[in-house]
This record gives sequence, structure tokens and C-alpha cells, in this order.
Amino acid sequence: MRLLTVTLLLCMLVATVSCGNGNNSTSAASSISGNWQLTLTRHNSTQQWTFSGFLLQSGGTVTGSFILGAGECQGVGPVSGSFDGQNLQLTVGTFGQDFSLSASLPSGSAAESSIDGQFSTLAGGCIGFASTGTWTAVRVPSLSGPFHGSFIVTDGTNIDVTGTLTQGPNIGASNVTLSGTMNATGGPSFCSYLSTATVTGLISGTSAILSFYGPDGSQVGQIPSPGFGPATVAADGTSLTGSYAFSAISSSCSGLTGGQGDVTLTFP
Repeated sequence: MRLLTVTLLLCMLVATVSCGNGNNSTSAASSISGNWQLTLTRHNSTQQWTFSGFLLQSGGTVTGSFILGAGECQGVGPVSGSFDGQNLQLTVGTFGQDFSLSASLPSGSAAESSIDGQFSTLAGGCIGFASTGTWTAVRVPSLSGPFHGSFIVTDGTNIDVTGTLTQGPNIGASNVTLSGTMNATGGPSFCSYLSTATVTGLISGTSAILSFYGPDGSQVGQIPSPGFGPATVAADGTSLTGSYAFSAISSSCSGLTGGQGDVTLTFP
């Protein structure tokens, strides 16, 4: 009985060691689930390709989806692979051409914010030649919580705002939803239809888009402005910068009669 009691206590104290079957499980601290921005750089070249999206880890298995920026292929590709807490292997599918990514993390590393490794791909439909190189990735924290910021109108006027955003759950897709509210706090007043705006959007890696809706449910603005690229989210999740455009709904809207300009939102 005493031997059994000691054995049970040891199993409880050594939580990271599986008791009874001798198998180790990947700890939650070493999970690579999250929102990632990847940059691939060819050997002996300055050419770079970018991937962004979400990884989802279950045990040692990794799945996900990335928005692709490689050669002729622009779209969404599936991700599959494995991670044992130290060794990472990923395969990114790009329309019949696979990219193989590998990395070896230092023992005990939690892969909390960044990863770097090697990649290879054979010639295919996206890139017409075999290629090898290095890759780096940063994990972008969830864009959730309070924010404050300014919309800068083309005449130099600042319209200050506060609000909240909530990032949707990670299901291993190429992007997830953003939702929240925004209020004007200073500078020229928002029109009545923007006194409280509902916010919806999407985020993938360090790129985000947002849409603003008035109390009647009609869209009154967006980030980015038409013709511009998505807003840029800082790799540490502390800011969002980009362009914006508001609809010309009323001539009484000071500075916002179809105005465009730059916007910066800071979290928290």
C-alpha cells in the first residue's frame, strides 16, 4: 500500500510525464496555435514570399490555412504538419505545389513569438523552378480589447476615437473575424450616424480590414480606403495603421463628406 501511494504521488507531481504508458505529450506552453505572419527568402536571392494565417495544434498534429503570396499563386492553401515541442515540420499546399518548412527550436523553447527555419519546394504551377531558402515567422497576438486612436482627415484635422475589438476563435482558417464598437471622443464631432459605429472585420497575420456601420445598419466607412492595401497590424499587436474612407452621406458631416485619410489605432 505504501509503495502504491508513493507511486501515485510521483505521478501527480511530475505532471509533464505520462504515468503508466511512458509517452510524453506536447505541453500547452509549446503549442504553436495562433495567428502567424511568415516570410520566405530564397537562398542567394533577395526575392521573398509571404504567407499569413492561423495554425491549430492538437497534440503533436498541426493544421491550418495560409493566405499565399508566392509566385503566380495568390489564394488560400492548406497547412499540415507536426510539432513535438522542439521539431516543427509544415507542408503548405499552393495549388499543386507544396512548400516544405522545417525548424528546430531550442530545447525548452515555447515558440511564443517567433520561429525561423529552412524551406524547400520543387518546380510547380506557382513557381517554375526548384527553390530552397530560409523562413521566419512571427506570432501576432490576438487583436482584442480596448483601443484609442485618430482618423486624420485630408485637411489635417484629427478625429479621436475609442472603442473595443474582439477577435474571433481560431479554427485553423486563413483569417478570423473581428467585431466591436467605436465612438468619437474629441475633435470635430462624428455625424449622428457615426456617434456609435459598429465594427466588423478580418485579420490574417499582420493584415486587417475593418468596416463601419451606423445605427441603421448601413455601411458608412472602411479600412482600408478603396485602392489601398489592408491595414498593417504591429507584430506585437499594439497598433493598427492604414488608410480609411467614409461615405458621403451628409454635407453637414464636418470633415467626413466622403473623406479619406490615414488612421492609427493603438491597443490598449
